[in-house]
Amino acid sequence: MSDLVAERYFGALQAWCRQHRVASSGHTLWEEALMHHPALEGNAIQVLARMDIPGLDMLSSDPAAVLHGGWVTAGLPSSAALLAGRRRVMTEVSDFSQKMGKVGPASPAQMRAAAAWQAAWGVTDFTLYYSLTDRSAADYRAYGDFIGRLNAVLKPAQWNPTTLLYYPVYDLWAEYKPVAQPLQLGSQSARAQRIVGSFMRLGQTLQSHQIAFAMIDHEFLAAASVRADGALEVAGRRFRAVVLPEGVELPAPAATWIARFEAQGGRVVRDGAGKGLAGQSLIAALAPAYRLTPPGNAIVLGQFVREGRPLLLAVNVGREAYRGSLDVGQGQGRDWLRMDPATGRIEPCPGDEQGRLLLALGPSEAAVLAGPQAGDSQRRADRP
Repeated sequence: MSDLVAERYFGALQAWCRQHRVASSGHTLWEEALMHHPALEGNAIQVLARMDIPGLDMLSSDPAAVLHGGWVTAGLPSSAALLAGRRRVMTEVSDFSQKMGKVGPASPAQMRAAAAWQAAWGVTDFTLYYSLTDRSAADYRAYGDFIGRLNAVLKPAQWNPTTLLYYPVYDLWAEYKPVAQPLQLGSQSARAQRIVGSFMRLGQTLQSHQIAFAMIDHEFLAAASVRADGALEVAGRRFRAVVLPEGVELPAPAATWIARFEAQGGRVVRDGAGKGLAGQSLIAALAPAYRLTPPGNAIVLGQFVREGRPLLLAVNVGREAYRGSLDVGQGQGRDWLRMDPATGRIEPCPGDEQGRLLLALGPSEAAVLAGPQAGDSQRRADRP
């Protein structure tokens, strides 16, 4: 049934759109609630992969929404685009939730931060549902400039997560139990609750420790290959680690590639035995390329590559200022630039040979950090 929904509904829409030279786009329902996926579309990743510009519906412009499931909402279409070899990802974004909760409309700073964390997750196309009368024309112009500056730098870049989080829809198909009342996770089996809880906790832990990741289902995993250097290759992209939620049972084709990947030295991290992976143990197992000191759970870090140059989008979605350092690797902390998408200002980013960049972000503030092109550090070291 899931295959039919993907192929004969979303696939048919995509085929029609291509015949008429337009892009298929849209979003699924209840993106943030995994247990709804079997009931509503079968397999969200496969459905979204059949859109030319997969999308999401973000009803909140509170930047902290990313900490409470927003990462799933944005991560699913971004992952589908990546696995399908595409770059563009659409968002429908508004402050509907704030206005309904009598805490809106969202401020321009909140709007910018909500856009920035989505951009950090690979979103490129912003469809806005803000009321024209809630803000001044100058505020909207400044917001448009902010989005434009982000996309001028990041849209031509490649979203570059190197970790995969397994999307356990194959297991949830077997566990899904239809109910007469509105669907809640509590009405489902203990195994389903354990799998969903593990998935959500793992994803939140990865994000709050600035580990960029994409999601992958069993079908895309079955189409992977293992390279001689130990990387797992999917759709021409290389990944160094796979994280598996507790209680999942991989179908044979996907399990085969995971076993080969692990045998080649790839990192396979399993959540299980009822213990749950704590943040520090997950970090130790994955050895991420970027680390914050002190830790900053409210800092979202998007990772990109453009023309051999690393690009990082750092967003403070919290209410407190952050000041610390970002470890980018021994000997890699020089010649970085800091770009402010709110003002357009570009300036050197203070760093040292130990690979530490100064990172200071006010509440709802975002910055793009641009590193040197590959080989620049070595050429500098070779100078007499």
